[in-house]
Amino acid sequence: MNKYKSPLTWSLSLGVLLLLAVAAYNIDHQVSAEALNDKATPPTRPDFSLQDLEGEVRHINEWDGQYIVLNFWATWCPPCRKEIPEFIALQKKYGSAGLQFIGVAIDDTEAVSQFAMEMGINYPNLIAESEGIALANQYGNTYGALPFSVIINRKGQIIGRQVGLLSTQKILQLTQLQDD
Repeated sequence: MNKYKSPLTWSLSLGVLLLLAVAAYNIDHQVSAEALNDKATPPTRPDFSLQDLEGEVRHINEWDGQYIVLNFWATWCPPCRKEIPEFIALQKKYGSAGLQFIGVAIDDTEAVSQFAMEMGINYPNLIAESEGIALANQYGNTYGALPFSVIINRKGQIIGRQVGLLSTQKILQLTQLQDD
């Protein structure tokens, strides 16, 4: 076996993911609750558990009863990095109103921990590494691109999906929270 095969394969995979992330930067694909499902009831979010930055296993149902913005991202993804300051501000402003951001990092703990500290991220980040791609697919990321966000209502139903940058306006529209 060629000793360079594994690093080359990894580099090519990272390159493909980066290209998808850059492509997603220009895709504005937001889906309303009505478009997600022909029925009156939106789909229920899939269950999962992942470790947080402290190594504690966290389950998505810990945040039941709140509006959740589930954001799949990576430290090496430029558009992901661009939207995080807005998420930090929204978590601070609307956290007490029941809005909870949760990052799902397609990255390793060390990189995410360092980035979170530098940015002052004030919401949980769960470490999914490469397994996060399959999880994002379960949530409807048919593009396989980053960033990818899912908005979940207080009943655990998916009410919106966004490939690419997610705006404050779309979050407030789908959650019906008021911008002061």
